[in-house]
Amino acid sequence: MQAKLYQLLLRTACLFSGILFFSFPAHAELIGNIDQVNEETLEGYAWDSSAPVSLTLQIQIKKDGSDSPVKSFEFVADQYREDLAAQSGDDGCHAFSLPIDWSELGEGKYQIDLYHLDQKLGETLSYTYGMVEEDAEENTEEENTDANTSLQSLGVFKLTGYCPCNRCSEGWGRHTATGAIASSNHTIAVDPSVIPYGTQVMINGIIYTAEDRGGGVRGKHIDIFYDTHAETRQHGTTQAEVFLV
Repeated sequence: MQAKLYQLLLRTACLFSGILFFSFPAHAELIGNIDQVNEETLEGYAWDSSAPVSLTLQIQIKKDGSDSPVKSFEFVADQYREDLAAQSGDDGCHAFSLPIDWSELGEGKYQIDLYHLDQKLGETLSYTYGMVEEDAEENTEEENTDANTSLQSLGVFKLTGYCPCNRCSEGWGRHTATGAIASSNHTIAVDPSVIPYGTQVMINGIIYTAEDRGGGVRGKHIDIFYDTHAETRQHGTTQAEVFLV
């Protein structure tokens, strides 16, 4: 009788363990980030390495210094990207590109975060829209400095960043439109009808040389070269006064 009771308890324990095993799978590894923020779109990717499905994500935008989101997006990351297909090993439909109108939020500095459920993915991205008070003070200081030098102001430009990765350089790597090899703290991409190739300009105290151009660089827009994609994301999109050296 005791032997039968022991076998019954053992079978019940095994059955309960099986239910727990199948009901609570191992924690999935989620991979994702916001790649790019500009005046019109938010772009990025996310996937679950344990299951080839398109994830439902959320983006929260907070104004600098505030804990409450001023805008949120909920969406499915299901757009195809060739580089994601190579990394994820499946169909590569894990990207997103969302339209955004920053004028609805007003001028200021913003922090942008990507989430799946309650899990934060990737790094917080910063974006500055318009001319905030801090930038105005910096520009005033630069103007005062310029009064004592021979530097000529070219006006306030939109500043973005790019790097040698395929996504940024479209396969050109460090090779530029002028034939020079791009280097950080030196090379910028410009609209040559606004800033001719070979021109040296000062931006935030650093002297750069116009050696490259980009398909999206038009008018008063300068793309600053960085060594890594992480640095371009950290730079985001800003504005600053540009001086001719």
